[in-house]
Amino acid sequence: MAADNFSASSISAMPERYPWNEDLWSTLTQQFERLPHALLLHGRPGLGKHAFAVHLAQSLLCARPEAGVACSMCQSCQLFIAGTHPDMLVLQPEAIAESAEDLGGQYAARYPASDKKRERVSADITIYQIRCLIEDAQTRPFVGNRKVVLLSPAEAMNISAANSLLKLLEEPPLGSMLLLVTSHPARLPATIRSRCSHILFKSPSRSAGLAWLQSHSDGKAESAAGLLEMAGGAPLLAKSLIEEGFPEIRAGLLKDLDNLRSGREEPVACAARWKGVGAKHCLGLLHGFVSDLIKAGLGVSGPALANSEATLLPGGNKYKYKLSELYKFIDVISDYYRLLRGPLDELLMLEDVLIRWVRLSRLQ
Repeated sequence: MAADNFSASSISAMPERYPWNEDLWSTLTQQFERLPHALLLHGRPGLGKHAFAVHLAQSLLCARPEAGVACSMCQSCQLFIAGTHPDMLVLQPEAIAESAEDLGGQYAARYPASDKKRERVSADITIYQIRCLIEDAQTRPFVGNRKVVLLSPAEAMNISAANSLLKLLEEPPLGSMLLLVTSHPARLPATIRSRCSHILFKSPSRSAGLAWLQSHSDGKAESAAGLLEMAGGAPLLAKSLIEEGFPEIRAGLLKDLDNLRSGREEPVACAARWKGVGAKHCLGLLHGFVSDLIKAGLGVSGPALANSEATLLPGGNKYKYKLSELYKFIDVISDYYRLLRGPLDELLMLEDVLIRWVRLSRLQ
């Protein structure tokens, strides 16, 4: 979610519109008055789905939209931008809403996770929030002729909350619009997914994503191509990695791989350091690097490779691996990546991956 919650600096500022989503926006606005009552906005993290949904909500509530774009001048738009529109209903987990610096977080503050005091903030969208939402959604609109409900990220609903939301999806109040934002649609119950029209967000082309990233990196984009590859082509996720100082971390991880290859480092000690960085980041980088090794082995070179290190070592010698072994290794990385949300010992997993890397290097 964090990678999708990019917005301007003030709490009540509107989030940015991202250029790679403009074609999708144009398609939706052409059928603006004929949109289904529930949309599931999904795609990988870091593509601006949440920001897109906020802009769509404003346009749906605007009294004088032009070609599907909010006027920003009417009473409804002024209330919306101020974060006080009574017909804009937003649910987020408390943990996200309390740290968010955007309109979504401001609206979501209306719906606490519980009516009781708790020591910890909730990481889920709870059934209490859904019940309060349904009660508000079933009243008549205060300003215009519709209400807009936004759930982001929708996969944060626990099973009880998801079951309760079905009532709103099956019997939507007249004129209401539900926007569900998720980076992981498979984590939503099939009963929820089947009652929504799906809007898929796609990554921009590599050249377009890289150009945007380099222009928004404040001179810190030396490793932009590699980070964009690691982020799966999602510019906002890559930008967040740059802001977190990941280019320097990436350089250290690649140096570790070279040291492991040459026998100057032990995989167990290396895995302990990598655990401090985070298994998700490390596996993402390793997947991108091995992907480029495969491409290089197939004769690809130049800008098509996000990691220039995939062709040359610091000493100038080329990596030479058997393609069949690289394919096996990248399958292992992918399998572990899918298991990250489960009860997995990350240290043991990283040790296994790096031991396999050492074995792979000995087969050169």
